[in-house]
Amino acid sequence: MNLALKAWRMARIAREYRAGRVRLDSRPIRLWFDTSSACNLRCVMCPNKDLPPAEKGLMSLDLFRRVLDQAHPFVSDIYLHHRGEPLLNRRLPDMIRHARARGIRCRFHTNGALLTEDRAREILAASPELVSFSIDGFEKDTYERIRVGADFDQTIANVRRLLRLRREARQSLPYVVVERIRFRSENPAPEARERAERLRRDLLRDGVNEIVEKEEYAWAGDAPPDAAAARTFTQCTFPWYAMVIGWNGVVTPCPQDFWGRMPMGDASRQPLADIWNGPAYQDLRRRLLHDLDSLPLCRTCDRLCRKTVTGLPAQYLVPFLVDHFVGYNRLRTWLGGGERNS
Repeated sequence: MNLALKAWRMARIAREYRAGRVRLDSRPIRLWFDTSSACNLRCVMCPNKDLPPAEKGLMSLDLFRRVLDQAHPFVSDIYLHHRGEPLLNRRLPDMIRHARARGIRCRFHTNGALLTEDRAREILAASPELVSFSIDGFEKDTYERIRVGADFDQTIANVRRLLRLRREARQSLPYVVVERIRFRSENPAPEARERAERLRRDLLRDGVNEIVEKEEYAWAGDAPPDAAAARTFTQCTFPWYAMVIGWNGVVTPCPQDFWGRMPMGDASRQPLADIWNGPAYQDLRRRLLHDLDSLPLCRTCDRLCRKTVTGLPAQYLVPFLVDHFVGYNRLRTWLGGGERNS
């Protein structure tokens, strides 16, 4: 999709969002695919470990292709992760290749623990635009206390091996990001901060393109009851520009709906276009506009408490524009494409 067409489609989405349209002429420009709702770790802050076994599964390549083949005329980029660890899905490289063949940018987020040399070579050969890693703590004891089931030294070695293999292959992609969460209870000693800063410098020297620090946050529905008092806006942007496709085809409107409590339709049985303007989506948009308190997940979502720019959430506006109009290159490294929490 060329930049002019992309800009026109974004402007169209913005007009319908501002006008409060519930039946849309525009189509989603971004999709999340829950390629794996299972995970190999039991991280302390992540609700994945509490998902019922029946809700843990891997997306089939057939379902992925069917959805993407419908979406490629209007979708610009996709995420290949949501609730679990995408490297558990052996067809992930095939999904990346199919997206690239359709001219769609794709990226995924991983804990990195399963990135063996063979898997790293497969990912490099498929060449996603971006791979990001969760490495909280930046110290062995802290990391392994948070990322239960992972080995700090092995995960760091896995990231460095991917960087080495990318360098040996003389590839510029994937753009590699390392993310760490700043926990509210975190108060490291000065020597721990120095060790973390040393690791940060070493990773950048090894070839990591960007290191992002993110604030700890609550999933929709898990925020404190008084969160509504801090709202800065009520018309969430997600149902006007994006969709989440579950591993089994169930569509939800927002990646904040971790538990899948707001099903909009089933992409394994329904065309995306029918779901996008179906009764569930239209009702959701209408209630976001006029009756937010009737939506238990949305009314306390911390995403509605962020600062805005011209009525749009500022935290995501700049990264969204960087993703779509700058891409994954040296300019992005200079600008910084990470999530902004202020």
